[in-house]
Amino acid sequence: MTTSELPPTPPAGAPRLAPPPWLIDALLGFAVLDVVAFAIAADVGGGRTDPWLAYPIAVVLGLLVLGRRRFPVGVLVATALVICAYYTLDLPPIGLALPVSVALYSAAVAGRLWWSVGVAAALVVASTYFRLAEGDDAGYVLGYELATTVALMAAAIALGHGAFARRQRDEQRRHADALREQALELEAADRLARDREAVARDLHDVVGHHLAVVSLHANVAREALDDAVSTRDDVALATARAELDQVRASTTAALTDLRATVRALRGAGAPAGVADQARIDRLDDLARTARAAGLDVTLDVDLPAGTADGSAAGAAVYRVVQEGLTNVLRHASASSARVRVALDPPGDALAVEVRDDGRAAAGPPGDGFGLRGLRERVAVLGGTVTTDVPDGGGFRLRARVPVPEGSAGAVRRSGDGGAP
Repeated sequence: MTTSELPPTPPAGAPRLAPPPWLIDALLGFAVLDVVAFAIAADVGGGRTDPWLAYPIAVVLGLLVLGRRRFPVGVLVATALVICAYYTLDLPPIGLALPVSVALYSAAVAGRLWWSVGVAAALVVASTYFRLAEGDDAGYVLGYELATTVALMAAAIALGHGAFARRQRDEQRRHADALREQALELEAADRLARDREAVARDLHDVVGHHLAVVSLHANVAREALDDAVSTRDDVALATARAELDQVRASTTAALTDLRATVRALRGAGAPAGVADQARIDRLDDLARTARAAGLDVTLDVDLPAGTADGSAAGAAVYRVVQEGLTNVLRHASASSARVRVALDPPGDALAVEVRDDGRAAAGPPGDGFGLRGLRERVAVLGGTVTTDVPDGGGFRLRARVPVPEGSAGAVRRSGDGGAP
């Protein structure tokens, strides 16, 4: 036989082919019939009723085995009754344990342990009582045959119960594995949902901020172009060009942030993702962009050097300031805004405040997507975000972001409306 003619080797761990259950039951039934028939033919006692009357009962005992899977208790009780009826007819002895052992095993393996024990005990007690009452030798019955019968019955019951316990253990293990897989799937789905929410918040913050700046510069450029066309004013034309340059810079920055987000989602390992750009030490960039849009921004950052830079708390502070300035540019019709970031006593949190001098009635709604996402972002870190209308007018956005203790030595960075 060549190599190509050899039967394929089953893969490692593949389940072995098991014989069909009906074949196993048929073989067990034939084994019971064979054992009982052999005992009848041996006729150890002798001198009893014609042994040929016993063979049909042996066939019945064998046929009962075929129903052991569907009716384990019924087969056990029927087998015990047939054995009792057999001995009342004074037929050749066939023993007690061997004819009933398969039925005892079947009931135990089906989880009917107490039925097996009860029927076995009843058969042993009844057999021992009647044999002693008939005058059999007590030493032989109690000293040898009783111990052998009890041992065989106990072995059949123990074997069946052991198989039942293993099956239950395997079933529990399968259920535990299924629950573990479901838990992992739910955890993965929850993680994916959180990641999507984080990406949605980042996209809203980045795109919203840059588009607000673009909108303002585009409006100024349009007005300057109208003036330049109507009056042929070179100064208006230069202003329009400057505003369009700001539009181009803002759109370029927005596209850069969007590309960084897409690279992060694709797992491309970009060196500077959106999360890396959201840092406290980049608050000056936000203020500079808002100033270029015509908003007088005062930036006051009073923190120990390196506090929360590169951390989730620092990113949250950056997003709070970004959302606050974006809302001022969009909604408040304000001319100035003040941003303050400092440690909130006793120093375990960052306090952020963005306040403008615009129209409070035109402020952003408290349930907008931006503020809602901001609250979710800060709440993850255990912080809070609040908005109110101060007595002096305008709109105020405040946040408290918990942060681990930073290094000592406060370094003050501030700006008063000029370049920081």
